[in-house]
Amino acid sequence: MKAEKKENLVKLRAYKKVVDQNKKINKINLVVLAAGLLLTVLGMEKVGNYIIWVGIFVLFVTSISSILASGSLRRPR
Repeated sequence: MKAEKKENLVKLRAYKKVVDQNKKINKINLVVLAAGLLLTVLGMEKVGNYIIWVGIFVLFVTSISSILASGSLRRPR
């Protein structure tokens, strides 16, 4: 029982580390998306669209990372 509890704590720490890292990345990504939207509104559509697509890609990657981390937390061995 004790080894199983220790393993669960290790999994929980790893999950929390991934979630905290993704929160920081998403805050930065929100600024990137806002900059892309601002550039698009100001008439620099080409550059703004590229920045928006980069922001969407980063959002997608962090979402997949969070889903995988939560899946590994629930997966029994």
